[in-house]
Amino acid sequence: MKKLLAMTLALTMAAVTFASCGDSGNNTSSKAEETTTTTAAETEAPAETTAPEDTEEPAETTAEEDAAPVVDNSNWKPLSGIKDALEDYDNASVTFQPDSDITGIISTFYEGTDDVKPGEAGYDGDEAQIEFSVQDVAGVPMLKCNEVIYDTADEENNGHKVLKIKVDMNKLFAAQPELMDNIFNIKVELVAIAREQAVYDEGMGPVTVAWYGGAMGTNNNGNWNGNMATFDMASDMGEGWCNQWAHCVTNARIGIKEKAKFNHEYETNYLTVMSWVVKSDIDFYIADIVFEDDAGNVIAIPEGAIPGGATYEQEENIDADSDGIIEYAEDGTVILEK
Repeated sequence: MKKLLAMTLALTMAAVTFASCGDSGNNTSSKAEETTTTTAAETEAPAETTAPEDTEEPAETTAEEDAAPVVDNSNWKPLSGIKDALEDYDNASVTFQPDSDITGIISTFYEGTDDVKPGEAGYDGDEAQIEFSVQDVAGVPMLKCNEVIYDTADEENNGHKVLKIKVDMNKLFAAQPELMDNIFNIKVELVAIAREQAVYDEGMGPVTVAWYGGAMGTNNNGNWNGNMATFDMASDMGEGWCNQWAHCVTNARIGIKEKAKFNHEYETNYLTVMSWVVKSDIDFYIADIVFEDDAGNVIAIPEGAIPGGATYEQEENIDADSDGIIEYAEDGTVILEK
């Protein structure tokens, strides 16, 4: 019996051992498969990288977002274009020569002549100090009315003031004073040239005349007759404004107001031109003046009314942007080619 039990136990152990060996073989195979699968997965891993996404990433930013602001310069004209823009120069009563001596004929108009004048110690008014000269602008001699910036503490307007200019009609018509009595209409042709970037309330703009304006009138026998005409001008507009200069003609029909008319019997007769305050650095020029009677005929000033013999240091006019394109940096400021 013991022998039989021993044999049975031996057979049972053998069977268990056999079964155990079979499981071991299956586990080995399974591990091999897992190893093979893992290895395959590892070799295929590079195909799952995000390299394609990296190469496509720039396409996520649009060209409009990447590019600098686009400026329309189709209306751009260089400073030499000023000459062609003049409307009345060839038929004007008053033009200037390079040596025109305007001393005493054209001067600064101060409302309070007995008070401290602009540029003098203690002056706190709003009138500008002006230096006059004849400058060549695009081949045309023009009267430059240069504002002297003397009050740089005025942060609101960058030190700029109101330009007030007067033309002494008694001196201009000294040889034939009665001619001024026939003046019914006056036209003054004006030019403005920007010297620096335009100053806006919100920041800097291109080198253009964003706006420049003022008024014209008369002051006869010490009586201010009010502004008979106003003017404003701005550079020809592209997207962002594109010209460095501006031009206009202001027209005043003084004959419709008796007190505004010139009278050779008056002690003083003045034509007045003034420009309002702007924050930008802009040069102001008078190109020509036209006097007309009530029928529209041009009244010429007496020959030799403006003598010669003066000399002026000439200023060079150079286009701020040599190729006519206003370029903007990423922060919106203008890039100039010097």
